[in-house]
Amino acid sequence: MMTKTKIVALAMLTLSVTACMQTPKGEKALTGDIYSVDEIKGNEFMADLENSSIEWLGTKPTGTHWGKVKLNDGVVYVSKNKVVGGKMTIDFNTIAVLDIEDPDLNGRLLGHLKSADFFNVDSFPSATFQIAALEELDKNAQPIDGIFPTHTVKGNLTMRGITKGISFPARLEVDDSKVKVLTPQFFINRTQWNVNYGSKSIFANLKDNFINDEMGIKISFQAEKK
Repeated sequence: MMTKTKIVALAMLTLSVTACMQTPKGEKALTGDIYSVDEIKGNEFMADLENSSIEWLGTKPTGTHWGKVKLNDGVVYVSKNKVVGGKMTIDFNTIAVLDIEDPDLNGRLLGHLKSADFFNVDSFPSATFQIAALEELDKNAQPIDGIFPTHTVKGNLTMRGITKGISFPARLEVDDSKVKVLTPQFFINRTQWNVNYGSKSIFANLKDNFINDEMGIKISFQAEKK
């Protein structure tokens, strides 16, 4: 039998994918039209799936929830020691909640995240991101979230069957055998991909029981030469 404390906590969890830092650190990803993707020529570097993941963060007025999701596959193409393209597939069946220790509450929030209210994993088990272009930044670029970005990454994110172009800062390191990509935390507006549950911009009568539209993402990606 659940205790009263657990029931109250669960009721709060089911209202959101997360709870809040009012102003979490990070850059807003620019979101817009789909980018055109040119034919790519270069050496293939295949994702090291054990050492690649995406951290997620959600917020609302009373706290935060966060976790990770793994990749199903990924590849980047390198020409003349520069990344010229790539693609990754995000496996939503691996989504994990890392801030809740109680297994019952953790499982209930996880089930809600996988439901049609959020990522609708039964219908859309994966998301993809395809690189369209990379722009080198000034070598004196200031750190973001403790990371010195080297490039702006532009590409197309497909989630829940919807594709949008996004751009965000990242640090790329390339040598003869490995590619490493690390991003500071950046934010996308989840409602652009019809993840509308608890959105104050979609549902006007939520008062304080809303979830912020901006969802935090932090990418850690490694790949090795095929």
